[in-house]
Amino acid sequence: MKKKTIAYTLLVAALAFIVIGIAQSDYTDTLRKAVVICLECIGIG
Repeated sequence: MKKKTIAYTLLVAALAFIVIGIAQSDYTDTLRKAVVICLECIGIG
């Protein structure tokens, strides 16, 4: 019972942080950096 409570609490906290990050448009910075890294790996960027 205690493990389930901890797991659900962590799940709710993770979802809250994801929603906060999306609301602040933090995903755009991460996406931009990922695209640049991928383009550098294949030799285009």
